[in-house]
Amino acid sequence: MLRGLVLLLTAALATSSIHSPPEQLPPEATQTTKFPWIQKFASIGDSYSAGLGAGNRLDFYCSRYAKSYPNILHTSLLGSNEHRTHQFLSCSGQTSTEILETQVPALHDDLDLLTISAGGNDIGLSPILSNCVYQFYMASEDACKTSIAEAAQRIASGELCKNITKLIKAAKPKMHPTHGVIYVTGYAGFFGIDDTACDNVTWAVWSRVESSKQYLKLELRAALNEMVRAVNTVLTSVVADAGPNVRFIDYNTYIEALRGRYCEAGVVEPAPNRPALAFYEWDTVDPGEDPKRLRNRTGEDVPKGSFEGDIAEWINKTLQEHPEWEFEEGKGFVNKTKAGEEVGGEGAVGDTIHWLLPDSWKRVFHLRPEGHEVVARLVVEDLGRKGPGKGGEVEVLEL
Repeated sequence: MLRGLVLLLTAALATSSIHSPPEQLPPEATQTTKFPWIQKFASIGDSYSAGLGAGNRLDFYCSRYAKSYPNILHTSLLGSNEHRTHQFLSCSGQTSTEILETQVPALHDDLDLLTISAGGNDIGLSPILSNCVYQFYMASEDACKTSIAEAAQRIASGELCKNITKLIKAAKPKMHPTHGVIYVTGYAGFFGIDDTACDNVTWAVWSRVESSKQYLKLELRAALNEMVRAVNTVLTSVVADAGPNVRFIDYNTYIEALRGRYCEAGVVEPAPNRPALAFYEWDTVDPGEDPKRLRNRTGEDVPKGSFEGDIAEWINKTLQEHPEWEFEEGKGFVNKTKAGEEVGGEGAVGDTIHWLLPDSWKRVFHLRPEGHEVVARLVVEDLGRKGPGKGGEVEVLEL
């Protein structure tokens, strides 16, 4: 079944060029890098743009963080410019349609630079990670295959392409008419697929469901990577059709070259603090972070509809059905004292939901600061080569 899904996703890539791994990473930009024409900078998107878990938290309801690539650009790599402003609107959990409806209208006019990250939530990334990797809620034995098949269908049907096209068209009138430029950032594959060492590894969290646990088998890892590549192919195609002032940043090959994925050849997983790892595992502790705070406390509640909120809802749902279940040893703990409290017995309180796991779980499968640094450096390198956008008429979205 998974092999067929891999072939379906691969078919979506047939018309795209295959990028070979880069010989070297882009040079590290310095504080002296100057882009004086960038006075008004904005960022919209999902949790991969918000920088979920990377550095200090800047915003609660949208989970924006200081070491996200948009904030790295503004505070460091674009250079010192006291006149530059940054609208940081990216929000964890939002689909491209939600970004279109809530973030784009809030953008200022005459933007010089805009970054966009969107698409992952359109195809159901969070349910895929739950059903295929962590199994926060044990829906059914076929839940993983169903989630991947639904993602493939959303890509093959053109739904994702249509949504991203509408988003970019809506953003264009917000740009400066003579030099404004938009950067759409893609996604990176999560897994190494060079050996079978991870085939006997499971990251399923509950200890009492041994017979139904998902394992990180090569076939599954390949299917999830193909899903990411298929999304990137759609983004690349939409950007190519959007004109010269819209550009795509594909950082997948750079993360691969850094050996930044899970299950890289020769790595025994879990390896949460491997220096080259570009994504968070549940036990990752970045330099300067307090491991006791991350691993031993649950922290504050989380917003509904966010990546973290989805996890919290699945955990609460599981505990309603199986209050005796516990987390697998080595994967942390579940604070059951708040499980099912408040609204509807689902742990919900207004716009938030109780978080029952160690704080470190909130950011799994998201980029660490070094990964965001790669994305930011690629944007700066491309800006240096191509410069501002080219003047011309601004296309207005027809509603």
